Amino acid sequence: MDECLPSDAVGRRVACDGERGTVRFGCPLCLGLWLGVEWDNPDRGKHNGSHEGVHYFTCRPPKGGSLVRPKKASFGVDYLTAIRRHYEMEIQISTRTVEMVGFEAISEKQK
Repeated sequence: MDECLPSDAVGRRVACDGERGTVRFGCPLCLGLWLGVEWDNPDRGKHNGSHEGVHYFTCRPPKGGSLVRPKKASFGVDYLTAIRRHYEMEIQISTRTVEMVGFEAISEKQK
């Protein structure tokens, strides 16, 4: 099994196919690893946290949950990575990489 979960997966927020939810369960079930997700949109889910008669997690709306493969769910990025993605820009000049941080702000001040 090449999939793995963060140690703090349960309780974290995830996004999947444009929908957001909260992980309520994460563990191997039959045929691999699954996340039990309670969706923010109660119409998104099809399950109540049960699989083959075993109850794994609880959802407030009776059919507001789903079992999702971890590779389909996005746990997002940490704060520092998000800041870097937003503000950094790399420019390739010949064989050297030049990293421009805050380039737009400097350009605006020079106008």
